[in-house]
Amino acid sequence: ADLPPHHIKLREARQVAATLTEAAARLRRSEAAQLEAQARITLSNIELEQRVQERTDALQQSRHLMASILEHMPAAVVVKSAADLRYELVNAAGELLLGKPRDAIIGRTDQDLHADAEARARIASDRQVIATRQVLDLPAEAVTEANGRTRYLHTRKMVLLDSAGQPSHLLGISLDVTDSLHAAEQLHIAAVAFDSQEAMMITDAQSTILRINSAFTASTGYTQEEILGRTPRVLKSGRHDQAFYAAMWDSIIHRGSWQGECWDRRKNGEIYPTWTIISAIRDDQGVIRHYVCTQSDISARKQAEEEIRQLAFYDPLTRLPNRRLLVDRLRHAIDSCARTKLIGALMFIDLDNFKMLNDTLGHDQGDVLLRQVAERLPACVRAVDTVARLGGDEFVVMIEGLSEDAHQAAFMAQGIGEAVLTALNRPYQLAERPYHCTPSIGVTLISDHELTMDEVLRHADLAMYQAKGAGRNTLRFFEPQMQQAANARAEIEHDLQEALQRGEFELYYQAQVDAAGRLIGAEALLRWHHPRRGLVLPDQFIALAESTGVILPLGQWVLQSACAELALWADDPAMSALRLAVNVSPYQFRQPAFAAQVQKALSDAGADPHRLELELTENLMLDDFSSVADKMRILKRIGIAFALDDFGIGYSSLSYLKRLPLDQLKIDRSFARDVLSDPNDAAIARIIVVLGHTLGLTIVAEGVETDDQHAFLAATNCNAFQGFLFSQPLPAAEFRALAARALAAAAPAP
Repeated sequence: ADLPPHHIKLREARQVAATLTEAAARLRRSEAAQLEAQARITLSNIELEQRVQERTDALQQSRHLMASILEHMPAAVVVKSAADLRYELVNAAGELLLGKPRDAIIGRTDQDLHADAEARARIASDRQVIATRQVLDLPAEAVTEANGRTRYLHTRKMVLLDSAGQPSHLLGISLDVTDSLHAAEQLHIAAVAFDSQEAMMITDAQSTILRINSAFTASTGYTQEEILGRTPRVLKSGRHDQAFYAAMWDSIIHRGSWQGECWDRRKNGEIYPTWTIISAIRDDQGVIRHYVCTQSDISARKQAEEEIRQLAFYDPLTRLPNRRLLVDRLRHAIDSCARTKLIGALMFIDLDNFKMLNDTLGHDQGDVLLRQVAERLPACVRAVDTVARLGGDEFVVMIEGLSEDAHQAAFMAQGIGEAVLTALNRPYQLAERPYHCTPSIGVTLISDHELTMDEVLRHADLAMYQAKGAGRNTLRFFEPQMQQAANARAEIEHDLQEALQRGEFELYYQAQVDAAGRLIGAEALLRWHHPRRGLVLPDQFIALAESTGVILPLGQWVLQSACAELALWADDPAMSALRLAVNVSPYQFRQPAFAAQVQKALSDAGADPHRLELELTENLMLDDFSSVADKMRILKRIGIAFALDDFGIGYSSLSYLKRLPLDQLKIDRSFARDVLSDPNDAAIARIIVVLGHTLGLTIVAEGVETDDQHAFLAATNCNAFQGFLFSQPLPAAEFRALAARALAAAAPAP
């Protein structure tokens, strides 16, 4: 139905209101969305700004980091404009390299900073990099510093492009390689030096060989394969003692090096001299890590030195020492005499009528004779003595260390001089025929007196002229008294040689008695009935007999004579129980056949070995003790007894007393003589008796001359006595008479 108009208007109004309300709502919703959109936009802007700020900060931090890295790089970094090659960037290392502060570099070109030639070279290389757009590498670019010193750079240059791909800048990076180049150069020099002409060897701290050079191989014969891993001991020659190596290592360890002459052994066994330098190589902490050894073969130098020495100190004709070397040795001999008190001798030898030889046979034959003389003279002396040629036909013999006693030294020099006379008197072979030439010899003693060398030579020369004046072919001493003594000794020696053949020796016998005074034996004592000197006692000729060798036949004669006398005693009731003591010289006892000689003497005479006693002296025990003991045991087994004579005055040793088959000790007469006046001698006598008895030996006291001495020694429990108190040494017949009287006195009364 139709509605009334007011109703229609009301409905329309309601519809409009609803439309307006909906529109208002839509408007409100739109405004809210707009506000929300604006908020989102604002928030996005804020986030965007934050991101931009963060990116900006990161970029700045990155730029700062890059700038810091660039600034602290050890390599010099520079950036130049590609357009005009002006410096736009340079780091601290670049400042140092260019030698200028940064503000003096930025905006300038190489023309402003370097000399013309260097600047042109740099600009040309920069243009080449920009034009080719290729990296340029310069391993050793030379740069001259402001102080004129040249350094070397390893430089790399490259072009930087802009966004359009066009060159905008040139980047240069330079590293200072001066020290590296110098080090490489030093290594090269060291390598060249190591492979030089000098033999070199490197070891570790334990002396294990690590490396050798080719010169070492050429010198020693050892290759790398043969010697690496071994020690330098493979080169030891054996010529150096432990003291040598101890001093070497002391110098190496404490001073860092050692150098000196060393004898080494090649692979083929040849020994050769080197000049060796050994250096210790230490690390930063001072610990030795390696040893470096350099060796120079000085064989040629040593040979040259020896040739020079020969020319300087030796006679070219005879190869004997010349005057210069003689004077040097004479100086040392005089000093030695003063130090040791041992007297020496100097002989001046001149060949008789040598000028006549030169005039008749020629100087070449004279030289032949001189060479033959030079060959003979050394055989007359010891190796330590000096034989020299002064020139012409004059020779000198210098002998050291003869004796402390002047008379003995003169006698020994006389013997050597006579040996020289004998040697030089033998015929020489000249021009295929024998030739006789004699010498005249002058001798002077070298003692600790304050004589100059010239005086010693002059004295010998004067003595030689005395020999010439005495008729040539003879020897004379400078000191008249020495000449007299030497003549006397020579005369005794000559007489001694003939005395045995002439029957001038005789055995005397001195009684030995026991503690009860009974005759128990005798000691055989040698006497010499000299045709002019009369009775000569042993102390005047035994030493001479030993030094000349006469003691051997003389000692054998004594042994044979004593055994023959002992055999006679066996048939005499007064003598058959007696023992006979015979002294034996050490020279005689040391003869290899001595034991056999004693047994033969006993056998030939038919004597009882149990009645024979051999007296030995302590100095015999000093040499070859085992041989002495063996001979004693051999003779001991057949019944022979042994006594040790003169005990207490020599090199007494308990060791040989207990190890030798001894039967008796004889107290020396010097103790018996002074037992009453010298407490020390009395104490020694008592000790010898106690010692001997402890070892199971009997004790005989020698040199007993008074009743008081006898009483004292008897109180010490000596077993037997010998001396003038009981009997002087007597000839055989008189001693037999003494024994007969002793037997008669001991017989009981009828």
